[in-house]
Amino acid sequence: MSEQKNDAFEKQAPSAPVRNPYIMNFLKALAEKKDEQRQPDDLKKLLGDMYRLFESMLGQNMVKALPEEVKNQYLEMAEDLPNLNYEKIGDVFDTNVKNYQEIMKKTMKEFAEIYIKNSQFSPEHYPVKQASEQ
Repeated sequence: MSEQKNDAFEKQAPSAPVRNPYIMNFLKALAEKKDEQRQPDDLKKLLGDMYRLFESMLGQNMVKALPEEVKNQYLEMAEDLPNLNYEKIGDVFDTNVKNYQEIMKKTMKEFAEIYIKNSQFSPEHYPVKQASEQ
């Protein structure tokens, strides 16, 4: 990959969220495999959209993996967004989801299959609730 392409991937605004480099590398590899020929800014937007969608799919799969009682408690806790933070979320998932790596692999496989199968990237192709559905 050229240095110019790497710059488009790595430069983020100071207030941009921290992204998992493992997931970003996975998404970049998918875009390359599908031979996405885009301008750097367009590719950066595509990768950002893909990242948000992947993160949503992973989150949904993690919630599905919780024991039913814990899942209900977590969903209730998630309704109180002002008091929800990464520490509370981590406590729930760290103690109740033992197969995180397996869930990550399953989500990556599912995401890749949908992405490669479709001629154009669109959130409608993925099993993730859209903002309008919530």
